[in-house]
Amino acid sequence: MPLVNERDLLLPALREGRAVGAFNANNMEMVQAFIWAAEEVSRELGEPVDLIIQVSPGAAKYAGWSLAAGMVKIAAAETDIRVALNLDHATEISQIKKALETGFTAVLFDGSSLPLEENIRLTRQVVEMCHAKNVPVEAELGKIPRIEDYFSKEEIAYLRSLPPAEAVRIIRERAGKSVEELMAKPEDVEYFVKKTGCDFLAAAFGSIHGIWDDIWPVRIDRLIEIQERMRIPLVSHGSSGILMTPKDAERKGIKLLKGEGTLLDAIKTGGVTKVNVATALSIAFIEGFIEAYKANPGEKDFRRFGEAARNRVKEKVKEYMRLFAGKVE
Repeated sequence: MPLVNERDLLLPALREGRAVGAFNANNMEMVQAFIWAAEEVSRELGEPVDLIIQVSPGAAKYAGWSLAAGMVKIAAAETDIRVALNLDHATEISQIKKALETGFTAVLFDGSSLPLEENIRLTRQVVEMCHAKNVPVEAELGKIPRIEDYFSKEEIAYLRSLPPAEAVRIIRERAGKSVEELMAKPEDVEYFVKKTGCDFLAAAFGSIHGIWDDIWPVRIDRLIEIQERMRIPLVSHGSSGILMTPKDAERKGIKLLKGEGTLLDAIKTGGVTKVNVATALSIAFIEGFIEAYKANPGEKDFRRFGEAARNRVKEKVKEYMRLFAGKVE
């Protein structure tokens, strides 16, 4: 079917206490993996699973804006899955204009690095531009840091080698206070949404971009405070590194502190209705490709490796989709 408006996916999800996965695509194989995963999980659950495919400005530059959007449009036209196409993390008005020209059905304008009033001014400009074409706008408030802001490449490699509970302990010691200070303030959220008219909000609630595995707890208490002031579809960024369920926390030996929780908690009680996933899928693609190459060193058909990478991504996406649909405890 044709691409759908992202509002038509997220507003029902907010009412029903579930979330829609928003997965970043960098090539054809990833687009296929996302749609095939949604089709398979829909059959498995006996109910439709919606899908948001995201393209960052970097990915659009890599493939070309028309080709990046065109891949998703063509793939969506060949499935019964409802698919929205979102521009992820635009920081310039020119990028928003390109997205509107090439048929994106939602955009994220990220002004989180700017002072509050400047973020409001530019976000409002984007909202006016996009709403004129019936395209919804996601905005960002607070700051979601990157793991690289706190650790060197060598330190990150060391953290990846540790048991999850030990890695979390070290990250908490070095980054925990800073991450908390960067979270969105409930009073700012209310002011920001009223001033900008944005449709969805990525309000920082303690996640960190670039964590390599789902080990990091987030602040559910902050999400609840935000929802008490402003009922709006909230978006989770940095989701690849967030603990998925309380059972996962127990299995990995990670103790949840007061106010903390998992991705499942964020969806069920925190109003999170859109969950962005990028890093985990890039890692899955690379690992699938490398493993296939190592297993077949003489193989010259690139597609064999791409197929293995695509399948690895598809299986990872299916895990997330089951969780977002509320079928995992």
